Amino acid sequence: MATAVNAAVSLPSSKSSSLPIRNHIIVSPERINFNKCFLYSRNVCVGRKVVTIKAQVTTEAPAKVEKVSKKNDEGVVVNKFRPKDPYIGRCLLNTKITGDDAPGETWHMVFTTEGEVPYREGQSIGVIPDGIDKNGKPHKLRLYSIASSALGDFGDSKTVSLCVKRLVYTNDQGEIVKGVCSNFLCDLKPGADVKITGPVGKEMLMPKDPNATVIMLGTGTGIAPFRSFLWKMFFEKHEDYKVDEISIDYVSKH
Repeated sequence: MATAVNAAVSLPSSKSSSLPIRNHIIVSPERINFNKCFLYSRNVCVGRKVVTIKAQVTTEAPAKVEKVSKKNDEGVVVNKFRPKDPYIGRCLLNTKITGDDAPGETWHMVFTTEGEVPYREGQSIGVIPDGIDKNGKPHKLRLYSIASSALGDFGDSKTVSLCVKRLVYTNDQGEIVKGVCSNFLCDLKPGADVKITGPVGKEMLMPKDPNATVIMLGTGTGIAPFRSFLWKMFFEKHEDYKVDEISIDYVSKH
């Protein structure tokens, strides 16, 4: 790191008691641009005299490190289907995966895509529930993290899976409130149609480096995206993903 030192030393004059004589020592490399400056001052005793030493040190600012975004990754499809023209999938399977004594219900569901909704592990899809809202308008889409690998639970790249927790709570007025889309999905019967948008998201994709350290922290996304990662790592045969051991930090809020 390039550094310049500018030191000023003040010594009392033997011929005058009013003003000290200032001797300046300057050391500076050539052609250096400085961005930060620090000033240091200290009194030093030399014999019976007190000498004040002031030093100014300037250093170059560190080079900026650009963040590498996955938004420009090739081959990752986003927003192929939008709310005005969603893909119409069909429910193949809808199973409750929590016990009867659990504090809530979580359902695992599989929808057909026929390969028309190409997605990657870590992406999400939108679901538009049937019906209208309190204003008489169609319900807006809700985003859900995809729980299956890119090949799908059946391994044919023609399905997409979700893990959805049914939202039911009591508000401050003592009324029972049910989440619109979560209850719509959890109540779906096999054979029912479902409107799908997306896929969306590029920032939570699996790393391309097979030796990369993957840390999974469930901070509100639920277990769904991690299921898609684990399914690819352990249940599918990929030469570029061979994992011996893995740990997940997951917090469940009741």
